[in-house]
Amino acid sequence: MRAIFKLVHKCYFLIISMAAIPLAIVFIVFGWLSVGFNAYAEVSIVVSRIPFLIGQRVRYFYYKATLKSLGHDVIFKYGTFCQYRNVIIGNRIIFGYFNTIGEVNIGDDIVIGGYVNFISGTTQHSFENPELKIVDQDAKGRRVIYIGSDVWIGSNAVIASDVGTRCVIGAGAVLVKPAESYGVYGGNPAKLLKKLKLLVQ
Repeated sequence: MRAIFKLVHKCYFLIISMAAIPLAIVFIVFGWLSVGFNAYAEVSIVVSRIPFLIGQRVRYFYYKATLKSLGHDVIFKYGTFCQYRNVIIGNRIIFGYFNTIGEVNIGDDIVIGGYVNFISGTTQHSFENPELKIVDQDAKGRRVIYIGSDVWIGSNAVIASDVGTRCVIGAGAVLVKPAESYGVYGGNPAKLLKKLKLLVQ
């Protein structure tokens, strides 16, 4: 019985994937065209709002064709979108609902909750000069955030700094300093709560 269920599931997944390809091609074309108009994020937002499994498959094909690198077995849930094309994403990753993905380089085997915001560093804007409005001040700009492998990031977290290997970032945490490997972090600003044991191979 279980073997039949697996076969039906595989067939269903294949049919949905085939149905998603034509729609994905349309968005891939718009995605590449949008780069010249600095509107990649806008196209990605539209792609993020396609519902159900077909939406997940369209997002996968779209990002596979437009991002710098995208591995296999990656799920982009409803509402999740990438703002920039220079994103590198590894294998076996689940992005929860309504994630915002800035400039990141993400490893393998990662689970991400809903409403997680990956910010491209903490220096995108400046406010130090009292003689200028914030909007008129120069900043150091965006930077790539590195996320290691074997990571769990809880819902509503804000990730503005690097995350090491085998880390847990608690729900609602605001990470503004690097999270070292084998650590559990939580709070605002996020701090080390405890260390994890090494992975037994």
